[in-house]
Amino acid sequence: MDLFSYKDLQREVWDTEKCCGCGACVGVCPTEALYFNEETDHPKSNDYCKVTRDAVPCAACYHACPRIEETCSDGFGDIISIFESKSKVPVLEAQSGGVVTSVLAAAFESNLIDGAIVMGVDKWSQLPQPMFVQTSDAVIQAAGSRYVWAPILKALRDAIEDRKLRKIAVVGTPCVTTAVRRIRQSNVDVLSIYKNAIRLSLGLFCTEIFTNNLLDDLRTTHGIKPWEISGFDVKGKLIVKLRNQTRLELPLKDAGASKRRGCEHCVDFTSEDADLSFGSVGASAGHTVVIVRTDVGEGFLKLAESTGHIELKSGVDIAAIAKIGGKKKGISVEKAKTALTERA
Repeated sequence: MDLFSYKDLQREVWDTEKCCGCGACVGVCPTEALYFNEETDHPKSNDYCKVTRDAVPCAACYHACPRIEETCSDGFGDIISIFESKSKVPVLEAQSGGVVTSVLAAAFESNLIDGAIVMGVDKWSQLPQPMFVQTSDAVIQAAGSRYVWAPILKALRDAIEDRKLRKIAVVGTPCVTTAVRRIRQSNVDVLSIYKNAIRLSLGLFCTEIFTNNLLDDLRTTHGIKPWEISGFDVKGKLIVKLRNQTRLELPLKDAGASKRRGCEHCVDFTSEDADLSFGSVGASAGHTVVIVRTDVGEGFLKLAESTGHIELKSGVDIAAIAKIGGKKKGISVEKAKTALTERA
């Protein structure tokens, strides 16, 4: 009898500051006993947990958490192929090549998915907002990468339990894609509705995620108001893009105080557990690197190419990915480059 509960998460993940804040535990809890507030970096419980109150087996939160298992320190996951890509349809707020958006748009237009969980943003406050979109137009409107934290997977309940959708895509950082992978591989009964409904996992390259303190610091230290920001990027440094077409570039160490503490436990730069992984590192200007990891991911990517949504070509700078990916794993650039080349 599996009697793991949120208290096991608290002991193993929350109290050890490993929580990444992905929101998976909140999104799959059948009694809605878990929630986030502004006081902690991890969820809290109202203690209406059927395991702790009634000894009824559940363990949904525990088995969905990406920080329960130890992460590997070398290798870059399964790799079928690596491409450089660019959208062939207009994506106004595209982070680099607009490929994530275009792959989702192609999937919507071919009726292969009926919804996607993505990260939106309030353009006035720059606060991120987990969003659930159901059309290609809506996903194009939500384009762009977010570097300030929000628990995106808490939207699983809205997508699957409330809206009753059964073929969704999820876009997220490495911790999010690991949570999705754990849900998909789980044999826990409570998670079956979620594992059967998630059709596609799209992962983003990620070095770290920042808290709302980043926005406060930009305002107090640099005089940048949230509504003056058009977006962020991280390429060995934090790039703050402004609506007046200028930018502020800061060493990542200067933003260290705003980094989520749970990010310190992550060694995955390239979203190794996704079906498809995407990032600007290693791509030429205006393009996106795409790592194909599963046959499902390959099918969706080839669909987007065949329908004219994206173009694919070779020429990815593997060394650039190895430099950042190796640093995050604590291995040499050469070892990281070898691991990537052997898998590609």
